[in-house]
Amino acid sequence: MKKILILWLSVWVMLSWTTSAQQIPISTIFVENPFAFNPAVAGSDNGFKLRMNNRLQWLGFGDAPTTNLLSAYGPHKIRNIGYGGNIMYDKTGPVSTLKLSGGFATNFAIDSDIRVSLGLNLGFLQYRADGTQFDFGDDVEDQKAPHAVMSSFQPDAGTGVYVYHYDWYVGLSAQQLFNNNIKFSNVNGEDSKRNRLKTHLYGLAGYRFTMVSNFVIEPSILLRQVVSGPFQLDLSGRVIYNEQIWGGLSVRNTFKSFDDLSLIFGYIHEHRIHISIAYDFSFAKIARYTAGTIELVLGYDFDIPPSRRGR
Repeated sequence: MKKILILWLSVWVMLSWTTSAQQIPISTIFVENPFAFNPAVAGSDNGFKLRMNNRLQWLGFGDAPTTNLLSAYGPHKIRNIGYGGNIMYDKTGPVSTLKLSGGFATNFAIDSDIRVSLGLNLGFLQYRADGTQFDFGDDVEDQKAPHAVMSSFQPDAGTGVYVYHYDWYVGLSAQQLFNNNIKFSNVNGEDSKRNRLKTHLYGLAGYRFTMVSNFVIEPSILLRQVVSGPFQLDLSGRVIYNEQIWGGLSVRNTFKSFDDLSLIFGYIHEHRIHISIAYDFSFAKIARYTAGTIELVLGYDFDIPPSRRGR
């Protein structure tokens, strides 16, 4: 029975989310791919962007959480609209989440230097739990244990607003608007009602201070909240030299505890190829069991269409 309890704890902690749990994976280098959580970012840049996030959490743990995300987004060549898509795969042991979504945004000027973008994304989620990966030993027989692959498909939607200037940006967005219930059936055919998806709210802001000798200082903030849950705050700051090399720090807390300190570095080759890396040092209780978390972001910026140059 002890192994059965461990099984159900591992499944329900990762899938039967409570109101205070983060159901959407986080990112330390959020400034490199804000489109991942705010569809209004599409079209706010002059050129098309490709970003690939890879996050390995809790190094040293077996079957620790891993997240892979591919985003592509950019503007229409002529119209003041943007579009793009995300493919996200998140896995923790036998439990995984696949998300595919497409986003659309329209933007307009409110004066000569400030624009507003409104966005919407639609897609679907697949939650999957592979019960065949659990080994109870030869002496354990329990008909209630899930010895099969369980899967659930759910529609998904999000929305956002993004106000931007050359020197600063502010965004608000919400994901998982439908609040669907992830239905997994046990051997008795009863569906759990505890697996309801919760809306996630995001607030993003940043400012670029142009200094002497080609230096730019960019502080940024990302505020997250699962509806009815606590806030989580990321404070980041980076120094950019010659629009090519940058480095900085990021801290994460929940207003009750200091959770993580991160070192972040990046390199931009010929204004096209982006390489960013972050290492998170955990100060939570789990820190004694893990070597930290590492995140890598690779990106490519395509040419700016001639019709959009100078905008």
